[in-house]
Amino acid sequence: MGYVEDSLMPGENVVYRTKLHWTVYGGAVGLGLIALISVVASVAVVGAFFLALAGIAALVAYVAVSSSEFAVTNKRVLIKVGWLNRRSLEILLSKVEGIGVEQGVSGKILGYGTIVVTGTGGTHERFKNINGPFEFRKRVQEQASTIQDAGRSVLPTGREERECPYCAERILAKARVCKHCGRERVCKHCGREVQPLA
Repeated sequence: MGYVEDSLMPGENVVYRTKLHWTVYGGAVGLGLIALISVVASVAVVGAFFLALAGIAALVAYVAVSSSEFAVTNKRVLIKVGWLNRRSLEILLSKVEGIGVEQGVSGKILGYGTIVVTGTGGTHERFKNINGPFEFRKRVQEQASTIQDAGRSVLPTGREERECPYCAERILAKARVCKHCGRERVCKHCGREVQPLA
């Protein structure tokens, strides 16, 4: 089980998951090509050196990819990067102010970018080389919208209102005290409606 599964709360489900983009292996591929060119050019010692560097770079990239998790649940955004030097973010969808996406030309062509998660407390967390950053942002926005819509449906729709006899502002029909002028509309002793003095 991974970090996301271990962090799930009761009733929480993962609705979207992504990972680091394959371009994190770019350095290892570049070093491997230099090693191949060196071997073809009959410089075997240099080729072996670059091949060893390519292996180390590939191992580092593999650890980065396998230890990074990016998930959107029906309640939160969960992100964890790093193995020895772990960095994590768990933020409720209701506390997410925005998800920014930064993408260069290569990111647009290959489909990766940086996401910036902004929380209500002023936090700005940047996560680089995310596969499909716009899809990640879309899923966060969909889930946040679902939570907002669910919150609205709890509010009463057919509220019965009337005017306050003192200030003429609209208040709930069952209100005992006017929220605008502070006067009692219903006697607290007998429950009868108070009539203003003329």
